[in-house]
Amino acid sequence: MAALVHLDPAGYHEITPEDFNAPGLRSFESVGPDRKVRASGPVLMIHDGRLDAGRGIGHHPHQGMERLFYILEGAVDHDDALNHITGSMGTGDLGILTEGRRGMIHQEWNPTDGPARAFILVYPNEPLAPGAAFDAVRDDEATRVTEAEGVITKQVAKRGDGRLHGEVYEFADSMLDAGAHMTVHVGADEGALLFVVEGQVEVQAGQESAKGGVDHTFLVPPAASPRNVDVTALAPARVLRAVHGAGDGLQLR
Repeated sequence: MAALVHLDPAGYHEITPEDFNAPGLRSFESVGPDRKVRASGPVLMIHDGRLDAGRGIGHHPHQGMERLFYILEGAVDHDDALNHITGSMGTGDLGILTEGRRGMIHQEWNPTDGPARAFILVYPNEPLAPGAAFDAVRDDEATRVTEAEGVITKQVAKRGDGRLHGEVYEFADSMLDAGAHMTVHVGADEGALLFVVEGQVEVQAGQESAKGGVDHTFLVPPAASPRNVDVTALAPARVLRAVHGAGDGLQLR
């Protein structure tokens, strides 16, 4: 099995407003049921969603999953009509939408007069919660640490903090100076994903390496042995990352 999978945005599937039946909503799917990579570990979908001012998607049902909305720009509001739950997510917030056994009938929209952008992960809610819930890690409550020289990391969701409900264990947002280097520790029976928001990086996992710029995705498939994944900034860069469990491994079409 490959130690590293590099996904170029040229190969992403663009989901249009017509596909969503939602004017002003557009999303770019790098991992999903109809993509080259159907899943990586427990992560079943990775979307880069864009919402025009005042636009969104209407109420629709989901069940049994958890969805992370990391807001890169603007704001997104949430309304779950089935469970009478509402919430809001601002820039830098991580929204945690837990569907549970009961499920939710939800809508999301951009309440602002400017664009909104959300990086979205979808994975099974395990152990399955009986009911739905909304939570958010606010930008100002996330810890910032100097992870390495020239690397400032915002620890959005930390391992064992109880905020996430599935096999996604960590979520972080790192700013790297040009030439800076960081190491992502991936444990036994774990995998990871990285998404480049700004700049250009080189990623090395085992004997495999790849370079990529803005909107590129790097997947480190789950493996039995622990590994270190090395990330070097070839220019000032911003990189999102998640460390996750084994799930069903790397699933390809």
